[in-house]
Amino acid sequence: MEYLRLSWDDIENDCKILADEIQKKIEFDIIVGIARGGWVPARILSDILDNDELHTMRVKFYTDIGKTAKEPLITHPTQFDVTGKKVLLVDDIADTGESLIIAIDHLKKRNAGKIFVVTLIKKPTSKFTPDIFVRETSAWVIFPWEVNETIRNLRRSARSEDELMEEMKKAGLASEQVLQPGV
Repeated sequence: MEYLRLSWDDIENDCKILADEIQKKIEFDIIVGIARGGWVPARILSDILDNDELHTMRVKFYTDIGKTAKEPLITHPTQFDVTGKKVLLVDDIADTGESLIIAIDHLKKRNAGKIFVVTLIKKPTSKFTPDIFVRETSAWVIFPWEVNETIRNLRRSARSEDELMEEMKKAGLASEQVLQPGV
């Protein structure tokens, strides 16, 4: 598997690029971050764009690296009124696109006005193309907020310690991270 390991500096820079494009192209009332991956970019965008109308919803789909459930499931629906609102829907990645599609459908059923979708990354095979995204890659993306989760998943799937170390090296993860507490 090919990996793309992003740093916190990458995320900050990509969010600045997203914000610049949003300011040029989109008018919105509220920001909705899709938990869990969209939380961080949504919060950063809220700060950069000076909009504190930040809300969340959770869509659960991935079960492991490159593995999904049969279909995405909204485990935490919106708890706020989106009626007629222009929504900026934020996620970290449009991988299959399924989570974004179900999130948009949920917001439409709750009578949202216009929905704009932005992500940091888009996969070429995604069924959904965000209005704005920064990067496109077919690699498995490792965001800085999911390093330990990635190591746990690699550990579960590795047949040996040597295989684990090889995958971690390919993923740009330091071998000393394997020894971190809680991983």
